[in-house]
Amino acid sequence: MILGKVLKIVFNQQHRKKWQVIFWINSALLLYLTLMPSLSYHVGYQNIDKLFHFIGFGAFASFCGLAFPKLNTLWVITISSLLGIAVEIIQSFLPHRGFSYADMLADFAGIVVAALFLWLNKRSQLSEIIQIK
Repeated sequence: MILGKVLKIVFNQQHRKKWQVIFWINSALLLYLTLMPSLSYHVGYQNIDKLFHFIGFGAFASFCGLAFPKLNTLWVITISSLLGIAVEIIQSFLPHRGFSYADMLADFAGIVVAALFLWLNKRSQLSEIIQIK
């Protein structure tokens, strides 16, 4: 019950402008973090950067869908995936970064999870509209 109310607030169309601001801030932060020199992770986990890719691109896809609700979920996946591929290609030309298929896979996994939540939300909103009529 509480989760449903929270989700209705989050996905409310009235918050679209706020989501657009958050989307652009997230986009700039994501590009900065993926193109700056790699941080040395002082965390005891190997490949922690894959988790960061999963979260970063999942957030990008989520905010893209929230900021632009008329976008089809497949477009959100396409736009987000193309950004992930572009980042890896650009990283291959940077001396302090490198191309990684594993990073692209982590990007895509985060994007798909986010897109699934966006799709489920759109589907539940549609069923609510149909039930009201």
